[in-house]
Amino acid sequence: MKKAIFPLLLAIGAAVIATMVTNWTVSAKAEAEGNFKAGLLSMQVEFLKNNSVLRPIVDMQKRPDLQKYLQEANTLVNWYFKNPAAKFWENNPGKYDPERIIKEKRQRAADEGPNKRKAKGNLPIWEECYQITRTIYDQFKQSNYAAVASAFNGSVRLDVHSVKKDGNKLRWEIMIWGGIGPIVYGGWNLKWFKSPSAEEKTAYEKELARAKRRRQEPELEDPATLHFAESASASKHPVFNFTLEGSDYVDDFPPGIQLNYYTTPPCPPDAETLLMTFSIKSRAMSGQDQNMTFEFKIPVDSSWKGSWDGVQKVEAAADYGNQ
Repeated sequence: MKKAIFPLLLAIGAAVIATMVTNWTVSAKAEAEGNFKAGLLSMQVEFLKNNSVLRPIVDMQKRPDLQKYLQEANTLVNWYFKNPAAKFWENNPGKYDPERIIKEKRQRAADEGPNKRKAKGNLPIWEECYQITRTIYDQFKQSNYAAVASAFNGSVRLDVHSVKKDGNKLRWEIMIWGGIGPIVYGGWNLKWFKSPSAEEKTAYEKELARAKRRRQEPELEDPATLHFAESASASKHPVFNFTLEGSDYVDDFPPGIQLNYYTTPPCPPDAETLLMTFSIKSRAMSGQDQNMTFEFKIPVDSSWKGSWDGVQKVEAAADYGNQ
């Protein structure tokens, strides 16, 4: 009997020790995870306390000063990575990996289980979100963030990060700083301009002279201010119909920055200048919604031009919905 009890006691003792070790391991892992998240939050709060300086940067004529803004933005992110972010990684040695989050998502799509099918279906969306985030993240890390245009309205700044040809469409990648809560998108309107012909100039100059003699307003508008082509969003929301923050995909991406993109028709072959207007709605400190418009008058790059035969409107490239 004693011989039978002794192995049983050993087995029970081993089980108790194994349970205690497991509990200690789980507890230590949970504590480490909690410390990681707390440090991450502290790092993000420190950045948010300083990024408001980016909002009201203008030139002597009170117009958005793109180059000065980009200089300030790169100075800010350089400080961020060398101070709060560096301190965070010093406290979490061995954990720095810009691909950590996307690797976890890839693993979810690969693991067997009830959620594999959904995760596998979402993986292309996650990969695209990561690539957009990583492109800007790498620019931030190298202090060479650039943008095609930028403007602010109230507490919100909207950057046109890039405009690129994608097939016979243009892809407008945008970045929004300073919004409180989710951004509600109201779509875009795009107008194209070209230099007026000699005949149009002559007709306008004659009308100006006639109106001046008669002390009347001219009946003709200045042809240099008239657009010859226009397009607008058929779907108000951009391609990602959900909130994408860069910090959702890279741990130390500066927080509070929302990313997205629209697709539009290409520029007509004879376009020289464009006027792009984005409409958004953001939450004010008082809790009320703020309707905002951001206008960008930009010289047309030759790489943005394409076939415009029959083009009227272009829907978003895909409606990804909420992920």
